[in-house]
Amino acid sequence: MFAELSKGEAMIPVQYRDPQTEEILERRYEEGAPAIGTRVVIGFDEYRVLYRWRCVPTSCIVYVHRVVKEHRQEARPAA
Repeated sequence: MFAELSKGEAMIPVQYRDPQTEEILERRYEEGAPAIGTRVVIGFDEYRVLYRWRCVPTSCIVYVHRVVKEHRQEARPAA
């Protein structure tokens, strides 16, 4: 698999991992490592970047935590 070029800049492989189990949730190419606190979408779920480990110009391992979706109740008209 080759990294795509974007505006003359090479993409780097990023591994998104669960911090408790070390399970690799997803691998993909990004223009750069996501910042700590950034929200990323993996599959159909949203995650927040907790920390990055071994980020070098050629690859990065990112630990993420699933963001709990808020369920909003519809506003009810006053009786």
